[in-house]
Amino acid sequence: MANQSLRQSEIDSLQYIATMSNELVQMAEASRFPMISYLLGMAYAEAFDVLRGAQPARHAQLSGNPTHTKPKDNHAQQRRA
Repeated sequence: MANQSLRQSEIDSLQYIATMSNELVQMAEASRFPMISYLLGMAYAEAFDVLRGAQPARHAQLSGNPTHTKPKDNHAQQRRA
């Protein structure tokens, strides 16, 4: 979703979500809750990506964008050698 197609209320909501999720990430990290911190960080990243007009990574991966594919595991090949 490009920024041009967002209403001002949606932009305001995304900015609030990004700000609050970033603060919650810091709280979770300080309390040593890594999984909660990670999930909140993903929420922050998604809100920030939508705000800047970027295509969210999960949509790019579903469309077959090669920049979002998983790297191959070279460890299995090295063990066989």
